[in-house]
Amino acid sequence: MRRLAAAGVLVALLAGCGGGSEEQAAAPRPLPKGDFGPTEPGKGRFERPEAPPSKKPAASVAAALAAGTVGVVGVEGDVGVRPKQLEVSADGTLEQLRWKDWGDVAATGTGELRLRDCDPNCASGGIDTVQATVKLSSPRLCGRATYFDRAAVSLARGEQPTTYVRAPC
Repeated sequence: MRRLAAAGVLVALLAGCGGGSEEQAAAPRPLPKGDFGPTEPGKGRFERPEAPPSKKPAASVAAALAAGTVGVVGVEGDVGVRPKQLEVSADGTLEQLRWKDWGDVAATGTGELRLRDCDPNCASGGIDTVQATVKLSSPRLCGRATYFDRAAVSLARGEQPTTYVRAPC
């Protein structure tokens, strides 16, 4: 009986706690069916990015939108018409904006882009400030108001940032 118990313990130790072989546990799982994007850069279809959250605009902005002025929604959902500040990405905010023009089709402004410097990491890095130009375009009707659906930020120096300004619909 003791030999049988010792043999059982030995078999359990050799088999491991999971009761199966390591090869069985390490077998890759098949991927679920679906489209996981392009297989080569520049190939494939591009989904429309998620619309920003929409916050309730100030009364003056709401009145301008109701009168037909095109608005803009920042990444965090702040709605504006000729805003003095515009969040264009999670780590980039245009400040001290001065608008050269603001029309029904496009708007152009200049200001300072404040970008989080993630060196050595985003928590310890500082803030870089660079002169920038923003061009808003592609107006889109959302309900009863129209909003610019694209923003392109050009910097005086450095790599051109990606922007995520979108209409709220």
